[in-house]
Amino acid sequence: MNNGEFGKIGENIAADILRGNGYRIMQRNYRCKMGEVDIIAAKGPYLSFIEVKTRQSRNYGRPCEAVDETKQRHIRNAATCYLKELERKGYVPGRVSFDIMEITAEHIKGAF
Repeated sequence: MNNGEFGKIGENIAADILRGNGYRIMQRNYRCKMGEVDIIAAKGPYLSFIEVKTRQSRNYGRPCEAVDETKQRHIRNAATCYLKELERKGYVPGRVSFDIMEITAEHIKGAF
């Protein structure tokens, strides 16, 4: 399995977790010329722009550590595009959040 396939599995898991926690998935893999967002989800007054990071181990640190300033800027820019699209449709969310979901599938050999 390549990294892209593994990442897609992680995004599916993240979407399932969000749904289970009462979020409504508005959009997945939203792209515009300014950037990309893995999942856009709504819950109550919040519209969350979510970056999903999936890793097979923590050998290189926590998955969230891969969301550097450049990636954050791309997500914020994509969020701005999405919010403008919503505004043109007459919808303005109450609050916006930028979230990271870490999905780690780690095989711990000889754990006990």
